[in-house]
Amino acid sequence: MRTKQLSLTLCATFAVAALMLVAGCGGRSGKKSQLTTAEQLDAMIDYPLPTAYEVTNLINRSGAAYVIGITNATAKAENYLTEADKAVNLGVYGADLAYVTTYNMKQETMDYMKVLKKMVDDLQVSTNFNTELARNVENNIDNKDSLISIISQSFHDTYNFLINNGKDDISVLVLVGTWVEGLYLTTMVATTSVHNADMLQIVANQKSSLNTLVSLLDKHDQSPEVAQMRQLLEPIIRQYDDVKEKVSEEQAILISTTVEQIRNQLVK
Repeated sequence: MRTKQLSLTLCATFAVAALMLVAGCGGRSGKKSQLTTAEQLDAMIDYPLPTAYEVTNLINRSGAAYVIGITNATAKAENYLTEADKAVNLGVYGADLAYVTTYNMKQETMDYMKVLKKMVDDLQVSTNFNTELARNVENNIDNKDSLISIISQSFHDTYNFLINNGKDDISVLVLVGTWVEGLYLTTMVATTSVHNADMLQIVANQKSSLNTLVSLLDKHDQSPEVAQMRQLLEPIIRQYDDVKEKVSEEQAILISTTVEQIRNQLVK
């Protein structure tokens, strides 16, 4: 990922990541916090991190093969009972959706769409899941570019919904899940890439987005759940402190081990 890509915002592209699958804000009604379409345009919030699709597209282009079984199992969604666990794993599943969609895994795409709908409903992010979204995804399942565009727009809408409805702490927890899972997937598929140097660069480039994520965590550390996530990330924050423009294979191995340990605590 080039440095310039790290500064791309959702408004400019959003072909990625981050987060959840819900209707655009225009589909919600009956709440005082509900924004009109015009108000939405004025209140659009730039997505703060590179999207999951940016990361998974880079993985795909590096020549890495699709690896079966490294994404978080959809069956585990029933295990996440607290609001914090649901939010974090909404981010995890969002990154997983980006991964399977990028590799044209059609059945897996529909499976992750289903589990994301459940988690969005559980978090009451929206009063209604956008039935048009599910239909559009199904109708475009053979067109990856259209599929990514459709899903990315819903991610964008959801992020703005959270921010505009006073759910900033939830949005940060989702970002944690997305970032950790994206880095985890990157390190897991690195061994299958024919261009290892490209994979190492993708790992190195995550330092910039991690710094942004840490700033957001610090900004919302009045939330016990957010403060806990900040503490959980501390080991990998320290490791990235030693990363300059590139990472060595030794550094990449250490980062891979650490992110797997963190990820295992999130998806337990």
